[in-house]
Amino acid sequence: MALCVGQKQTKPETKQKPVTKRPPGPYALFVRSMKKFYTGNLAEFSRYCACEWRQLSEAEREKFRKQAAALSRPKKRSPQSAAYLKFVASMYNCLRRKHPTWPAKRIKEELMKNYQKLKCKCPKNKK
Repeated sequence: MALCVGQKQTKPETKQKPVTKRPPGPYALFVRSMKKFYTGNLAEFSRYCACEWRQLSEAEREKFRKQAAALSRPKKRSPQSAAYLKFVASMYNCLRRKHPTWPAKRIKEELMKNYQKLKCKCPKNKK
């Protein structure tokens, strides 16, 4: 497609996954604790915080390191998803061998369908 002069080419919109924020580090937690000294000038505040951080003793810094470590612990997966992940791990290679031409999306759909059949304990599926 030819573009006219002055016309910008736009990229097609893609679905973006929601970005999960990383937990704050020790310095970021320190800066948060210093916000009472913020007067509106961000450059001065940043310099002040950097200077204060350099002057902190190791014991005081360790407090912020412990807070950061507590916030950065990995979240545990729910036990409900663990069963599905075990099922996928055991069945994925089997399906891939049986249907080598299937795309990953088709295999995922088949895995979900098979898992739902296994999970369902209703009498209508026990014929």
